[in-house]
Amino acid sequence: MPNKQLRIIILDTHLPRLIQTEKSLNRLGYFRILPIQHVDDLRALDHELVTPFDVMFANKGLVCGTETHWRLFRRTTQKIDYVLLYDEKKNVLGDDSIRRLMAKIDPASPWESLKDLIWIKFKKDTRHNCPNRP
Repeated sequence: MPNKQLRIIILDTHLPRLIQTEKSLNRLGYFRILPIQHVDDLRALDHELVTPFDVMFANKGLVCGTETHWRLFRRTTQKIDYVLLYDEKKNVLGDDSIRRLMAKIDPASPWESLKDLIWIKFKKDTRHNCPNRP
């Protein structure tokens, strides 16, 4: 079960990729997502960020484009626990890669595997012998 309290930022100028990444995260059970298309919006977040975000997916080409963008990105990410920089030409953020990354950031509870087990409740029997088996 995903931690529904995780706050996630997606930073990318390419709208279809931004939407696809958000939908992938939604399918995994994460809904507190802030998609950002412009670095100027990140600047506003830097000043107004009261509750820190937990995870950021950022397009490397966007944040490394200029020295100003890079400094702003570095200052903002000091308040974020996990940051993934991806290169749009080399890395494809598909459902599988996002699922694997989120499994590392937000591992499943050890009790999660027990939900698939069949639980049987036995009645208390005063006899302590096993029933006959054919």
